[in-house]
Amino acid sequence: MNKIYKILGIKPIGICLVMLLVSISSCKKGLDINESQNFPNEVPLRTILPAAEANLAYTVGGSINRIGASFVQLYAGHRNQPLEYGQYDITPATTDNIWSSMYAGVLADLNSIALRSSAEGNTVYLGAAQILTAYTYSVLTDSYGDIPFSAALGGITNVNPAYDKQEAIYPAIIELLNTGITNVKSNQGNFKPAADDFIFGGDIVKWEKFANSLKLRLYNHTSKVNPTAALTFLNTNPLLMEANADNAALKFGTTASTSNPIYQFDVISGRIDNAVAATLVNKMKASEDPRIPVFFYPVENGALAGQYLGNVAGGDDDDSGSNKFSRVGSAYGATDAPVILMSYAELQYIIAEIRQRAGNTAGAADAYSKALDADFSFLGLASAAAAYKARPEVVFNGTLQRIMEQKWVTMFQAPYESWTDWRRTGFPVLVPAVLNRTGGVIPRRFPYPQLEINLNGQSLTNGPGIPVPYRTILIGVWWDR
Repeated sequence: MNKIYKILGIKPIGICLVMLLVSISSCKKGLDINESQNFPNEVPLRTILPAAEANLAYTVGGSINRIGASFVQLYAGHRNQPLEYGQYDITPATTDNIWSSMYAGVLADLNSIALRSSAEGNTVYLGAAQILTAYTYSVLTDSYGDIPFSAALGGITNVNPAYDKQEAIYPAIIELLNTGITNVKSNQGNFKPAADDFIFGGDIVKWEKFANSLKLRLYNHTSKVNPTAALTFLNTNPLLMEANADNAALKFGTTASTSNPIYQFDVISGRIDNAVAATLVNKMKASEDPRIPVFFYPVENGALAGQYLGNVAGGDDDDSGSNKFSRVGSAYGATDAPVILMSYAELQYIIAEIRQRAGNTAGAADAYSKALDADFSFLGLASAAAAYKARPEVVFNGTLQRIMEQKWVTMFQAPYESWTDWRRTGFPVLVPAVLNRTGGVIPRRFPYPQLEINLNGQSLTNGPGIPVPYRTILIGVWWDR
């Protein structure tokens, strides 16, 4: 197992055997239990990479985004799971699938890519796997706080991995990104990613831009505990995303099995449980936001048909007839809509925030304007951007609040990250859900999953502790204290 951490640039990795078996079963790889479960001998890199990317995008764009969006009132489901999210009724069982999909699915596959690509000298695959591994761990630690990291992915050699402190994980993720950049830029190997790379099509420069942009995002996450880290990195003039063409996004298909996760969850399943939040819809209406028709589908049936209306956060007014509330629209909820892991628009908002904190108002205003231009252009609304930016509710006024409120709207594209922004900055200012399980306090982390409590309870006890229902989720992670 020592070979694993030499390849990834970190120590050996571990997750419970049951979760590993779940991943093997769900991916239908047909692995022999007497063979290495981390290095599938018969599965080529060109098969594993797209599977890992699709699984990552599906998990982030599905449950992770739905929960995060519900906390920051971009979504407001009216029944079943989406309503539970909106009412902060989040229990350990809620996050079982997220944890197992990310560890036993995404990370296990990325580890397999790293092992094989290193052995074969295919450094572009190796670097891409390392960058995506860093991204995946960043989402996990920002969701849960302390997580198994240096002792994760050991399979049967370590079924009870210890937990690492988030403050130690962040530097390791940054180093993993640095190693990934070095490897993709070395451009070695007898074959390289192309159409099998669903995110960048094998474009080495875009992988480097994404990795550096992700580093800036992570440094910016630490604004409470290390206020100068993001500015220091930005001042090194790293190669960052330069246009929407650099977006880290995975576009889904038009068949039932390849559809966007939002479309699969709410439409193909027939659940029709989710809705968008009145907080967001009303904000956009007040500023006559041209993005409304692509962000939302109008109410479908009844006397309100054709109107754009959101559900109140935590409200349990059932809309199984689709005659009261809007749903996620074509831009991000259509069958073939993309899941965005990081965008050029988000990057420009990050730069605007960094410049504003440093007192560089002109630099902040420039990045803020570029962020809005990028989002409008991505949505096919470039000609409407100038008039929108001139509105009194939108024009840059030099404040962090203005940046973060407009970023919150834009981040309808990636709602999970908007929850991270709210935890860091307190913007937008939100009124807690009308019906909730936490005494009117918006959650600041996910609870550790029930499977982990059942199967790795001692490591949890020795580390962050067994979660207390409806209380642990109110405690900020390391960078949120």
